[in-house]
Amino acid sequence: MRRISLVTGLVILSAALFACGGESDNLPPPPPPPPPPPPAAVATTPPPAAAQDAPPEKAPAPAVTLSAGAASPDPTAPLPTAHVTAPTKGQVIPADKAGDFVVKLDVKNWQTATGSSHVHLILDSRPYRAVFDPKAPVKLSEIAGAEALTEGSHVLVAFPSRANHESVKTKGAISVTEFYVGKKGPSSVDLKKPFLIYSRPKGEYKGDMANHLLVDFQLLNDTLADDKDHVNIAVSGPGIEGSLTAKVTKFGTPYYLDNLQNGSYTVKLDLVDKNDAPVAGPWNSVSRDIKIDHEAQADAMPGMNMQPAGSAPPKK
Repeated sequence: MRRISLVTGLVILSAALFACGGESDNLPPPPPPPPPPPPAAVATTPPPAAAQDAPPEKAPAPAVTLSAGAASPDPTAPLPTAHVTAPTKGQVIPADKAGDFVVKLDVKNWQTATGSSHVHLILDSRPYRAVFDPKAPVKLSEIAGAEALTEGSHVLVAFPSRANHESVKTKGAISVTEFYVGKKGPSSVDLKKPFLIYSRPKGEYKGDMANHLLVDFQLLNDTLADDKDHVNIAVSGPGIEGSLTAKVTKFGTPYYLDNLQNGSYTVKLDLVDKNDAPVAGPWNSVSRDIKIDHEAQADAMPGMNMQPAGSAPPKK
């Protein structure tokens, strides 16, 4: 009985100690918690590479056009005239002196100035020379260019021109003089028959001067009409398939080339009859090669390749 009481007392004492929190410092530490599970692998897609900006598409160049424009008003009376006074009609110039021979002009009722109104002087259907001071000496060699003056017949043509190089086409404005180098011989042109005189365009056109090019010519001893003689214009070069053409049936109407691209073009004028057959004459079919460079700086010399004053390009 006594032993049972002792055991019972020990049990009661242990329970009391446990209830009061009394733990034994000699008990082993609890096992560590299990490590957390590894995170589940997440499939990722790399972001798409940034698309590089594509260069903007270059707009196609506008089509080259050849179109009729409005003629400048005719000068009022007294009408301008330009005459070659030297050499005289039929004059024979010694061959060894021909290159240095000085051409003289008599210009009336036409105020000339550098970069403004002037005179076009043409020798043997070569590209013209612009004369801004009719009193300044001009040698035949300066008009002939690189070509030597051959023996025989030569023809000089002079006519007033506006600042935009549109020729004056009033009665009596133009003059034609035939002369000879070395000795007289057969005439190189019949001045009583239809006679086409090419004027513009010519040479190089740079910068803004390469825009809106004038096509201009003079005509003697002929009348243009739908059912008669006419002048065919043909232009070939960059941006033109085949050739660009126009049929001129009214003398005095200027034509303009627009949207020309950089490069070389050929401009051809032909005087033809109502059936498109060539009208006989050594000047009646002329071609000129011109060069276009929009990026180059325009010529410093004013008036050499000026745009038509007051002429805006035709509306598209």
